[in-house]
Amino acid sequence: MEMKSIGILISSLSVLTFCIVKAMEEASRYISNGTFDFMGWYIYGLIVIVFLTGVFLIIQRDESES
Repeated sequence: MEMKSIGILISSLSVLTFCIVKAMEEASRYISNGTFDFMGWYIYGLIVIVFLTGVFLIIQRDESES
């Protein structure tokens, strides 16, 4: 696989993971009748790091082609 394809795949999976985490957070809040507050900043931090890694791979590949 090319670096650009891997970058797109990683970025897409991080967005999907973000959506799943948000859905789990909302479901937990609904089940606990509003007492559940927050999953944790580290989960969102890891998602952002993975997303930025994918973007970096996309940009790196574009620069090497030029």
